[in-house]
Order: sequence, then structure tokens, then C-alpha cells
Amino acid sequence: MAQPLWPAFLNYLKSWGEAATNSFAKKFRFLRQNRRVQVVFFVSLLVPVALVFVLTVMLPVGANPFAESAEEEPKESAEPLADSILTEISTERRELAEKMATLEIDQAFWQTRLQLANGDSISLSVDLIDSVASLEVKGVPMRQCKILRYRRSGVIKRLRAQGRLQPWLSKPFVVQKELATLLKAPIRIKEAPKDTIEASESKGQDLPIEHRDAEFTLHFDRSLTLVVEQAQPPSFKGRLRRIWYDMRRVFGDAGSALVALLHLQLPQHRIWIEIELSREDAKAIYRALPSRAGLALRL
Repeated sequence: MAQPLWPAFLNYLKSWGEAATNSFAKKFRFLRQNRRVQVVFFVSLLVPVALVFVLTVMLPVGANPFAESAEEEPKESAEPLADSILTEISTERRELAEKMATLEIDQAFWQTRLQLANGDSISLSVDLIDSVASLEVKGVPMRQCKILRYRRSGVIKRLRAQGRLQPWLSKPFVVQKELATLLKAPIRIKEAPKDTIEASESKGQDLPIEHRDAEFTLHFDRSLTLVVEQAQPPSFKGRLRRIWYDMRRVFGDAGSALVALLHLQLPQHRIWIEIELSREDAKAIYRALPSRAGLALRL
């Protein structure tokens, strides 16, 4: 008759436990032979526990210089009033400092425009406060364009908080490199009339208006990048040109970073500003600016 499975399993566990106990006892048999070894063994077990207790409980409590004593006298009732007065004073000082910083930034913008007015070339003025981008000659606005939307890098806010924005804006930015989806100076070819009769017939005819999408990027000195986008949706050809334009931007930035790494330098972190204009305004600004145009910026 076959033996039941449950008693057989219990007997197996019992035999396995006795074998493991005998093996464990053989490994620590030396403790029964020498009392000094026993003391050293148990002390070595207690030392880590005591060390953890000291590091996690005793030292943090003893090292806290702001721990309040039970015998400390109660605080006077005038302290909350004093704290509120100090808070009001600090708030007023903070507001005054913000106004002073704003005035300094505005002063830097007008000084930069004055420096550009001393030159003879066309310059660009971008005012994000009033949402206006202007083409200027000798300080006179020749074309004012409404900025529909804009975005800017978060670094600008940190520069303002650190008091470094005003020096950064204190002189004109100069264009170093440009990239666009349209030609800078397009050439239109018109056949000359063969005779006076054909000339008189074509006298009132004008050249067709170019309906080409206008998006461009201007890289200035002092790590500034200005990106201009049109508000109108692009055409089919405009989308294809935009893909090629974006690829050139990405590979250009990657190439600049690679060159810096090859010269054992950190890649330059550029501060970017994106503005959205109408297509005609964007086209007029890009084609009117000279190769090394100046920029006055107000943030």
C-alpha cells in the first residue's frame, strides 16, 4: 500500500532541516571552543547596529542648532506685527527694484536706437512691449509692422532676475548669418517691347505680385537668434521649402556644436526670440535689411 504524500513531505522537511542545522552548527563550532572568540563575534554584530543608531538618531538631533528647548520662554505677541511690517517693506523694495530694472531696460533700448540712428544703413527695431517691429533709417521709422504673436527663450527671464539683461541690450546686435525660405534679392526678367506700338500697349501693365511664403532666421552676435514666421498658412511649395529650411537650421546648429566640441569648447547656447508677422511685412523686413544690419531690442 502506498504511503500518503503529506506525512512523506513532512518527513522530508524534517530531515532537510536537521541536515541544514548540522551544517550551520559545524560552521560555527569554533565559537564553543573559545570564549574570547565568542565575545569578538557578538561585539562585531552589535557594532553596526550601534553605528546606524548614532548616525541616524543621535547626530541629527545634536547637530540641529534650531531645535527649540522645552524651557524656552514664549515669544512676545509683537513679533507677528514686526514680521508683517518687514514683509511690507521687502515687498515695496521688490516693486521699486522691478520698476528700476524696467526703466534701465527701456533706457538701453532708446540708447541702442540712438546709436543706430548715427549710421546710414537700414536697421531693425523690435519692441515686444508695444508689439511693433520697425524698419528705420536715421532713426525714422520707414515701415512699422504689427507683431501678432511672439515667444522667447526662458533664459531672458533669468538674465533679468540676475540684473544682466540691461548690459546685454545696451548696444546694437549685428547680423552674423541669415537663413530664409525666399530669395534676398529676386530678379525679374521682362522682355523689352519691339516697337513703340508694343511699348504703348504694355505701358499700363505692372509686374505680377510675388506670392511667396516668407520665413527667415537671423543669427546675431552675443548669442541672439531672431526667428520670423508668417501668419498666413503656407502653400504647397511653401511647405516643401519650409522642410528644406528647417533641415538647414537643424544641421547648421548641429554643425556649430560639432565644431565647438572639436575645438574642446562647449557649444554656444543661443537665446532665441520668435515673432509672427504678416507675410508681406516679413518679406519687406528680410529684403530691406543689409548684410550686417543692426538690431535694437526691447523686452
